[in-house]
Amino acid sequence: MSASMPENQAVVYSRSIKISDTVKGIRLDIHVYANDTNQSIQEAFQTYLKARQTAMDNKIPLALEEIK
Repeated sequence: MSASMPENQAVVYSRSIKISDTVKGIRLDIHVYANDTNQSIQEAFQTYLKARQTAMDNKIPLALEEIK
């Protein structure tokens, strides 16, 4: 806890990213929380594209989605 934040105050985030390491590369799971559908879609894609580009810039392979 930082000194400026009261101990009982929760921190709320609007986005989360889960990066799973698989044999075929990493898999990105993006979650966005918003009241507006258009805003949540825009933020989800922006977050995904930024994470994907960061992986590519660092030569980290992305796992392809398997069709079942």
